[in-house]
Amino acid sequence: MDQVGARRPDRAGHHGWAPAIVVAILAAVLVAGSASATVGFRDRYAEDYAFTYQCGAVEISVVGHVEGLSQVRVGKGEFATAFFAHDNFAFSETHTNPDGDVLVISGNGLFQETRAVPLGDNQFAFSSRLAGQPFIVRDGDGNLVVRDRGVVRQTIIFDTLGDDTPGGIFVEDVSFEVAGPHDGLGFDTCSILG
Repeated sequence: MDQVGARRPDRAGHHGWAPAIVVAILAAVLVAGSASATVGFRDRYAEDYAFTYQCGAVEISVVGHVEGLSQVRVGKGEFATAFFAHDNFAFSETHTNPDGDVLVISGNGLFQETRAVPLGDNQFAFSSRLAGQPFIVRDGDGNLVVRDRGVVRQTIIFDTLGDDTPGGIFVEDVSFEVAGPHDGLGFDTCSILG
């Protein structure tokens, strides 16, 4: 990631559960919260969206809706350049191929940046957790294909650039841990719609 306003995985096209979650989270203008923080802003959001992606030569159309409540807390003292995200989100999106085959991907979760450890030079190790059912896939008849649930914990190193503006530069992933069934981590919509 280059300079960004958020510390979350990039939208990765149509692979894995991250795309759907990221649509929900990106709609929230979130950046990053610790025990030593004050609320910077709180925002209730709702947004419709649409995009397309390729499965080989097949173009898949997506329409979706995301909504939630986001909050950013601003750190104090040595954490003054750290911003902590808290996002309670829900989304649903319909993926359709030219033949009319459909997958509905939805989710409901809570994303929280829970801790920041200063590493010097404006860098922090941010720890986050994503809980709930962030990735559910159903076919066009409503049959369950995949349902992730439980908790995902991640720690990343992020350079806040030392200013009082949310955002900065992603440096590296430190850890990624999954608790509970998360079959969606390897899910590829092209295996069904392509």
